[in-house]
Amino acid sequence: CCNRKRLTLTPHYDPRVEDFVISEVLSVFKSFEEEQAKAEAEKRRLKEEEKKKKEEEKKKLEEQQKILYLNIAQEDKGNEVATELHPLVLVLQEQLAAQKVEQEK
Repeated sequence: CCNRKRLTLTPHYDPRVEDFVISEVLSVFKSFEEEQAKAEAEKRRLKEEEKKKKEEEKKKLEEQQKILYLNIAQEDKGNEVATELHPLVLVLQEQLAAQKVEQEK
């Protein structure tokens, strides 16, 4: 009568094990969140660098176009007004337009 063990649904474990497991799981989640935050920061940084690079290229193209336009304008002084743009200016205008389309995407 008294030697029987009673079966229960209550788990029999050491609370220290539970604390250890909980702290391990929390540390894994914390490190995952930190890695995710670092990845997002890196992604933002790369996007900013790319944007800055495109703006520099755009300024460079505009500067080249301005120089060519001024050179052509100086050549045409005293002559008839040029009816056609210089081929290099047309190429630069096409490149600039293509770049604007890419930036809008």
